[in-house]
Amino acid sequence: MLHTALLRTEPDFLLLNAEEGCAYGLLDRHPRSPLWEPVLAQGRADLAALRTGDRTVWDATAVDPVRRRLALRAAQFDRADGDLELLRHLVRHEAESSMTDELRLAAVLVGLRGHAEDLPLLDEVRATDFDTACGLSEMPGPDADGAALREWARGLDESRFGTDPSDEPPSTWTELAADQGLVELARTALIRRLDDIELDQSRLRRRDAPKALDPTPLRSLAREFEQLGDRIQALRAQRLYTALQDSAWDRVSARLTQARLERETGQLPRAGETLTALRGILADPADDSLRHWWGVNLGRFIAEEHYALTRTLADADLPEEARATLTTAEEIRGELSGAAATAVRELAVEVAERVEDVRDLD
Repeated sequence: MLHTALLRTEPDFLLLNAEEGCAYGLLDRHPRSPLWEPVLAQGRADLAALRTGDRTVWDATAVDPVRRRLALRAAQFDRADGDLELLRHLVRHEAESSMTDELRLAAVLVGLRGHAEDLPLLDEVRATDFDTACGLSEMPGPDADGAALREWARGLDESRFGTDPSDEPPSTWTELAADQGLVELARTALIRRLDDIELDQSRLRRRDAPKALDPTPLRSLAREFEQLGDRIQALRAQRLYTALQDSAWDRVSARLTQARLERETGQLPRAGETLTALRGILADPADDSLRHWWGVNLGRFIAEEHYALTRTLADADLPEEARATLTTAEEIRGELSGAAATAVRELAVEVAERVEDVRDLD
């Protein structure tokens, strides 16, 4: 009974530190089910139903993007010789979602059979749009033979897929969990993953250069948290990501996203501090990566974020802070050139009027 109760604590209940946002350790060391098990449950059920040959089930699964992706993942880990026809059916429909990992997987599962008659079908799938043409560019053409198709599929299967769900990137399962509405399941897994990185940044070491860190997993985590609607955790990930940037361009870009998240979570003083640090980099970049920032979209985005913070400050009844930030925003707009300056003109007028409204109320 104790064991069962402990296993219920997560992900149903997750205790977070109010200040840092990280999760407390589990109360026990009992192993939990891997994330892929509950995520893949619907896909396994649909795959079993598909194998009965019921065309109603085939159509219902094929037209539902989430069920279709899950069924293909289930077929990845439970391969059967009799699945070829249903895989052909699913790959046709998966092309409707353009270039997805599951479309590539479906093409591989079909290609592993090595039937030359599948090449026209796969070539048609590849020709769906520009993205599929690029994503499946290395797939043999319609005039190839079955052996070439099988060789291509085997190579991609070994490098990207395989038959063990635990070998899949964690993002595969968190994204599929979120797509099914299993938001807290995905969120818990993401928080634990972020905690692990925060406690041990060696997890970010690059395989090809062990002394260097690759911060891109943090950027991915920030985006996934945002997609789940958890901006607080997204901000945690983004701050760590920002701290690991090297070039002036990357440091400015990372701080720009950080300032937006701080603004959106109501941390207005912190957002102002982050934008101040951003402007310090513009003034003294230490490399030439920002030499044209005022004439490209980055300059536009910097100005827009200053105006956005100005409006938020005005809405929060902080007129002095709003006026000060507006002055800075106008100075940045004055540095922009060409389309970048034109793009923010309307926003600048709107925000200036909003600040004037607050001044009139004073």
